[in-house]
Amino acid sequence: MAGKILIVDQDPSCRNYFQILFEKKGYQVVCLEDGYQIAGILNDKSFDVIFLDSQTEGVRDRDLFPQIRRISPDSHILLITSASGNGFLKEAMEKGIYGCIKKPFKKDEILSFVHLLSPRKS
Repeated sequence: MAGKILIVDQDPSCRNYFQILFEKKGYQVVCLEDGYQIAGILNDKSFDVIFLDSQTEGVRDRDLFPQIRRISPDSHILLITSASGNGFLKEAMEKGIYGCIKKPFKKDEILSFVHLLSPRKS
């Protein structure tokens, strides 16, 4: 069985794209439309990889990354940012995200990240 992935993105088409991409590879995927829902879902489930879109409501909350780290210390957080990037990326790196994927992203790049961070489990 493949690992578990959490997608947090305000854009339904982006959530759908990720969900289809990962489910085709055998991953279990949960999607949320804002960052305010994360704590509730992490109290019930664990995830190998958490994708957070930097433009999604609640993701820039100053306490979000420490909260994720406290509730789910083994999760790898990947931040999705625009191609131009922003000052938030530096702050997020200091608070413990694993890495960053810049839009427009490449399917192979995303799958490689997930494969490395969420090895298949028996």
